[in-house]
Amino acid sequence: SFVWMAIFMQDLLDPAIPNAFWINAMAMFFGVTIPLPFVGMLSDYCGRMKTMVLGAVGVGVLGPLCLFVITQGQPVRAFFAQWFLGIMLALYGGPISAWLVERFPVKVRATSLSLGYDIAHCTASAFSPLVATYLVQRVSPVAPGAIYSLFAVLALVGMFMSTKIHQDGGLEDGTNSPATETEMADASEEEEETEREII
Repeated sequence: SFVWMAIFMQDLLDPAIPNAFWINAMAMFFGVTIPLPFVGMLSDYCGRMKTMVLGAVGVGVLGPLCLFVITQGQPVRAFFAQWFLGIMLALYGGPISAWLVERFPVKVRATSLSLGYDIAHCTASAFSPLVATYLVQRVSPVAPGAIYSLFAVLALVGMFMSTKIHQDGGLEDGTNSPATETEMADASEEEEETEREII
């Protein structure tokens, strides 16, 4: 959304928003880059699912509204709308790496993660700017807001379909309870043993 948004503000909106690339860069820096690690830490305490659901629902419900605010052409409002989108994306993106790792057992983790993650990027991330531009030109400047809602629904469906965590050789439900040192040591030993078996 951030890569396309600068082009949207400068080339697709009429009149264009002044300093579109600076607005975009600053919103991404303060809305995504800085909060991302802190949101990841937050998910360690609150739970990954809760944090990610909040982000997905925020993007799905308020993403179209943020796009509408951006289309009004006011630079300050455009910044805060993108900043808010960034915060919602950080709530989803901060925990996702740990969440993905927890979904798969060690033996298939690297393959499963790379395949699923990269297929999603090759399809959704690659084609959404094209679809968004088409919607702006053929429907209306606010029409691409529907893409936020669509991807939010797909994210929520995916999260709720995958509720088991592979840990300590067994499965747990999707809640994050802090592991004790003994449990972490046992899990580490089991992972090392599994790696030796694979080699």
